[in-house]
Amino acid sequence: MTDLFTYLKNLSEDSIFKAELSKRGGFITFSNSGRRGGVKYFQIGLDSIIQTLKDINAHLDIFEKITEYDETPWRNNGSMYFNDPVANANSTVQTKPLFSTLSKVIKWANQPNLDSVDPDRHINLSKQNLTTAINKLEELANRFKPKNLSTPNIEINTHKYRPYITAIKSKPFLLLAGISGTGKSRIVRELARACWDKDSDEFKAQKPKNYEMIQVKPNWHDSSELIGYVSRIDGERYIVGPFLRFLVKALHNPNIPHFLCLDEMNLAPVEQYFAEYLSIIESRKLDDSGNVVTDPIIGFESTDAYKSLIDQLFTDDKEREEYLTEEGGKRLSIPQNLIVVGTVNMDETTFSFSRKVLDRAMTIEMNEVDLFSGLTEQHEQIGKLGKEELIGTAVEGVDVYEDNKDVCDKALTYLQAVNNALNTSFKIAYRTRNDFLLYVVNNLPYNKDEQGNDLSEDFVIARALDEITSMKILSRIEGDDTKVTNTFLDDLKTTIEEGLKSIYEDFKTEDSVSLLKLKEMKQKLVSGYTSFWS
Repeated sequence: MTDLFTYLKNLSEDSIFKAELSKRGGFITFSNSGRRGGVKYFQIGLDSIIQTLKDINAHLDIFEKITEYDETPWRNNGSMYFNDPVANANSTVQTKPLFSTLSKVIKWANQPNLDSVDPDRHINLSKQNLTTAINKLEELANRFKPKNLSTPNIEINTHKYRPYITAIKSKPFLLLAGISGTGKSRIVRELARACWDKDSDEFKAQKPKNYEMIQVKPNWHDSSELIGYVSRIDGERYIVGPFLRFLVKALHNPNIPHFLCLDEMNLAPVEQYFAEYLSIIESRKLDDSGNVVTDPIIGFESTDAYKSLIDQLFTDDKEREEYLTEEGGKRLSIPQNLIVVGTVNMDETTFSFSRKVLDRAMTIEMNEVDLFSGLTEQHEQIGKLGKEELIGTAVEGVDVYEDNKDVCDKALTYLQAVNNALNTSFKIAYRTRNDFLLYVVNNLPYNKDEQGNDLSEDFVIARALDEITSMKILSRIEGDDTKVTNTFLDDLKTTIEEGLKSIYEDFKTEDSVSLLKLKEMKQKLVSGYTSFWS
């Protein structure tokens, strides 16, 4: 997909009404034709355009009757229905330039479907095209938002949920480990619930529509039960699994985080039944529009089975056609608002995790139990969550390094020292480095204590490094006393402690997540074997 800057620039070459995206800042500069005394230029923000498209969508019964440009009805209806003051003013004095700009933006968002439309004469106002344009502009506008513009909800900032939220934003694949009954699957449901206003039906529902639980079965040894498979009984057709159905639900609601909970994830070998996802999640990257995209989880095939898959997943004929087009068509990829969370118990009935799984996931332990909690409120008091808190706009370290160089350099110095202390079999590489940088940067806005007092940036960095050391480093360490020795664990403890204190001198080691975990692992080594997993 061509980026908006290039798309508008190319369109403007053939239009007497220029419209170009600013190189710095979220606004579009557009012009009149200059036929009445010279060309005049105007600017309108992306937020103004978004609001205007929403206003058109809300009054589509009126605007769909004037898709061919007619100055009087566009001026009158714009003045009546456009709530944004900039758009409202331009609709009366620069009616056609605004019309042309709106049409061009809708064309861009829906390319290549509207390539034949002349934006100076016609505007395509189907509900689907408007929705697509609004969603893509929302994503683009968020990229221009100053990094420190907003403050996280105080409930998130001071409560136990911050590590879950920032881990998800860093990578949308999370493992929740802990003893049975600690509320691992419940917290996934509550995170999904927190994406809705408290007075909404979805918040009050037993199961919010952005939440799905799939119970893993011990006999799963491939992806047929989760993703689906091709049946050749009475012809060739695709039997669709629950994962793909929920994926499409997330695809159709891109501004709402969707949570898929794989309950008792390690009752079967994850590498076998979830192989496609584990591979595709590594293809995540930013496209030219700033969206996180992946390779297809199911590629295009000219088969009856593939057609039956698309027919079952999509009800809109136009959307089906897009997925059934071989050249330049849409593909079933992982949407950036799909969050996968696996709950994990470790006992004699479960499988351990391979390095392939641990390297791709963030891991949080839930072994602490407060028997006095949860007795006064029906739901977890997380605070309002949304795209900004949960959906990351960075995938690799390079996406955050330039804008946060000093912070990232501190994290890298710490990580290099820890990596030097690791045995060869436990050393980390670029994938884990990227996760470290993303997690630290995503924690920077959470800089208040429970009383609302400011926390120093160095403390926030040290706290985040402590947490992700447990998530990504210690979770890899397991073995008997020939592979994991007391000396090795002592040296690693010293390195972590010195590294955290070098960043924040007053860091309290007695509250350190990673050092407490190391102490537990050392105690288990007395039996001749130790592991991160309880």
